[in-house]
Amino acid sequence: MQTFEIKTSQLLLNLPTEKDLVDFLAQINSTDEYSKNLFNIPYPFPKENAEKWLQNCAQGIESGETIRFAIREKEVGKLIGTIGLHLNKEHQKAELGYWLGKNFWRKGYLTEALKAVLEFGFKELNLNKIYATHFLFNPNSGKVMLKAGMKFEGLQKQEYLQHGEFLDVNRYSVLKQDFKL
Repeated sequence: MQTFEIKTSQLLLNLPTEKDLVDFLAQINSTDEYSKNLFNIPYPFPKENAEKWLQNCAQGIESGETIRFAIREKEVGKLIGTIGLHLNKEHQKAELGYWLGKNFWRKGYLTEALKAVLEFGFKELNLNKIYATHFLFNPNSGKVMLKAGMKFEGLQKQEYLQHGEFLDVNRYSVLKQDFKL
């Protein structure tokens, strides 16, 4: 299996391993916000689901469909969140997804991780476009996308069925030609 690693000033992004399960569960269960903002994330998130998620990470790398990184504070090394690209190779684009443990919010970590993964996607994977969405009740996610260099693309009406309700999302993207560090 291919290994990926990205270092930034504060962070280390690399593939999650079995050693990360305890930290993954601690962070994903640090708030019920993730179950509202992400698909298939119950609260609390059980250990069996975390083990399955870890298997899916490895399968995604092997199939070339996804690359998921553990977000780690460089000095500590423990998993504090995840970020990943869901690849569409035919169209040289990817959807970006992420979450960060509640105790690590508002420290600039997500913006730093997004910039690093955008650069990785354009330079290493030769993607042309990377996009992401957020539910309207989570405007802070959009702010992070803007800080990372993404541009507002538009409102997508009733784009997703989440917890029995059709929800609108805002979509942001950046093209390779427009991406600047």
